Amino acid sequence: MLMIWALLLMSMVVMGLAQYLNFSAQEAVIDAAEFRALHLAESGLAVGLHPESRRGDIVLKQKVGTDSGFDVVINYEGARIPINLVTDDRLREAIYALFMRWGLNGDEASIATESLADWVDRNEEARANGAEKEYYESLGVYDLPRNTGFTHTDEMLLVRGMGIVDRLKPDWREYFSVYGDGTIDLRTAFKETLIAISGASEKDVDSFILRRDGPDGIAGTEDDQRISDGEAYRLLNITGDRAQALQGILTSDDDLRRITSTGYVGEKRKQIIVVARRGEDRSLTYLARIEE
Repeated sequence: MLMIWALLLMSMVVMGLAQYLNFSAQEAVIDAAEFRALHLAESGLAVGLHPESRRGDIVLKQKVGTDSGFDVVINYEGARIPINLVTDDRLREAIYALFMRWGLNGDEASIATESLADWVDRNEEARANGAEKEYYESLGVYDLPRNTGFTHTDEMLLVRGMGIVDRLKPDWREYFSVYGDGTIDLRTAFKETLIAISGASEKDVDSFILRRDGPDGIAGTEDDQRISDGEAYRLLNITGDRAQALQGILTSDDDLRRITSTGYVGEKRKQIIVVARRGEDRSLTYLARIEE
């Protein structure tokens, strides 16, 4: 009987050890795939940051082996609204228009927009529908607003009125940047952003994007069309005082790049995002690096 019990106990130990080794081996395979995917993302990043790389270049999508490779997307940070410059009347009007398109009513859009401006300005005087120290103290919070720029888009959720934006438009973060220099990039800006900043009709913006993105209708590919600012303004039907007001803010001269490199091995994905400015001497200044 003792021998039988000993054999049963030994069998349980051996089975447990075998199962543990199997799990360990599987984890090692997963870790190896994740590490290789990250390495491929780094390789793609090097290609995307090369001074000769352009949006749509075939070298930005490379397959290494049967189930691995990298995919790089080059965009400009000007595709997003530079939230830290919301005190600019033109940008504040665009944000208000954007919030209205997302389903906020006039009061809600005004509260969120003016509170964002109050957050970044240097004074403690609240706008008509904004929020300064007194408002946040009434909620029991004594260290807001920052009265300085946002360091991350998630910080915008602390601002009065942004909870409604988050509920109605969960992907709102894609439309804002904490790194932008004040320009909106005609080459890559989203449709809703172009409508909001330019005041152009949806039909005119659709026509412009169709021309901009080329015959395949996909942004960031080889057939994308280069459109001068003057031609872009014509296609968007921006004329007169409105055109004059938008000069310097709605342009194709943005030099702040957002490089998104995704490395993959099978189903495993690793993504690296770098925001960088290239100088006239081709030097790079990194503003952000995000790994996902």
